[in-house]
Amino acid sequence: MKYNVINDSIPRLYFHYLIPTLIATFSNSLYCLADVFFIAKGSGSIGIAALNIALPLFSLYSAIGLTFGVGAATIMSITEGNHRFDERNKAFTIGIVGMTIVGLFIMIAGNIYLEPLCYMLGSNDTLLPYVKEYVLPINTCAVFFTINYASSILLRNDHAPKFAMTIMIIGNFSNIFLDYLFVIVFGKGLYGAAVATALSAVISTVAVIPYFLFKKNTVFFTKNICDIYMWKRIILNGFGSGILELSVGIVIFAFNYVIVKEADEIFLAAYAIIANIAFVTKGLCNGFAQAAQPIISINYGARKKTRMKKAFHLSILVSGVAAIVGYSIFLLYPEKIVSIFSNYDISLLPTATKGIKLYFSSLILTAVVTMILYYFQAIECSRAATILAILKGVVFVLISLFILVKIFGVNGIWLTITVAEFLSLLCGIGLYRRIEKEQ
Repeated sequence: MKYNVINDSIPRLYFHYLIPTLIATFSNSLYCLADVFFIAKGSGSIGIAALNIALPLFSLYSAIGLTFGVGAATIMSITEGNHRFDERNKAFTIGIVGMTIVGLFIMIAGNIYLEPLCYMLGSNDTLLPYVKEYVLPINTCAVFFTINYASSILLRNDHAPKFAMTIMIIGNFSNIFLDYLFVIVFGKGLYGAAVATALSAVISTVAVIPYFLFKKNTVFFTKNICDIYMWKRIILNGFGSGILELSVGIVIFAFNYVIVKEADEIFLAAYAIIANIAFVTKGLCNGFAQAAQPIISINYGARKKTRMKKAFHLSILVSGVAAIVGYSIFLLYPEKIVSIFSNYDISLLPTATKGIKLYFSSLILTAVVTMILYYFQAIECSRAATILAILKGVVFVLISLFILVKIFGVNGIWLTITVAEFLSLLCGIGLYRRIEKEQ
């Protein structure tokens, strides 16, 4: 069934995009948590600690993919709304070319300077062999990760949310199966888990190709990519999402630094479990926002302000309710959640259980701030999006982290994100009101 984004019911459109997006994101959640589960089985707490050191690398890949993906997708939808289809094709092509070039550069440079890269990620001498073992296969497939992170957004803005869902499910369940095969069956431990994750990114990227070969798409590659203005427009539009993703890596790096300095490897392993769960919840928040983005952008291009606002408000309501439900689950079953992903390591239970209750008090704030940020991007308010992303992802987090650790010791880590998100919400509301006055 075809949907008319400019005329159809907003709730109907939103759930048309949202349901496949959440199914895909949920499958992504399963694979992220499966990685933690299988690494705990194959390499124990030291493997989990090494995984946590390597996590910022995924944030870097995601930042590149979303910078070009969200930037191109926003222009694709806006130009569809005002019927500038040549610009739409150009934005799509430049987005793909840009993320491919940067991904290849990181792959080559990272593998040449593997050991310095591992130290840069926060590894110490004890963890270095394990971090190198995990990072090498992952970084070898860097370009596939960058494309993979962006492909679902581009497909969704090409009115193919169900196909985007299918692609993510294929990659994610491939990862789970390969994790089991390499870690449990072949006994390859941490290295096997890394190979499984790397191959799943390759499989997802390759699976997108038939969509374009059989011309099911409504957007096409073009040779006309030497347009400095379009490159700049894409990067500025996607920069907020890129900064937000990159900030996840910066936060994990900063938290790892404080934990290594102030605590022990048990605390680091407990934080690694929570950081991976947070990676999932962040993805779900992004899913609620990304489902609204094509509706907002197309109607913005068509100058239908009332429909834009309705989609924006609906997405905040739905994501807010989902966040409350999610946090309730964390409060009710923290021990069970931690036990599953710690391979029932009793030594991790007290620290991780306390952490999960405090850390995810931020969840509803994260959901609302993420939606505000994506709204700014959807209507090409790139300056507001970038300001909010930097404050939310870097400035407020680092300030909160070091103040709270100074006051409460290492336990201050657990409330850092909540304080940072609260400050971000205040700034987001202020920026939103300012934009409303100017329009």
